Amino acid sequence: MLQGAAAFAAMWRAIPLLRPLGLAARRRWVLALLERLYTLFLRVRPRIQRLAGGRVSS
Repeated sequence: MLQGAAAFAAMWRAIPLLRPLGLAARRRWVLALLERLYTLFLRVRPRIQRLAGGRVSS
């Protein structure tokens, strides 16, 4: 089972338009960069949801 950026990369490989990004993520440094960006996104996601008027579940 995959999680984090690796899970997204696997999904991207199945979507023709995003396949190049998914294939690039097979490189260790690209996946590490995507994982870092994903972690940063998770920190700001609740704020983004509040700004968009959505509810944040805990």
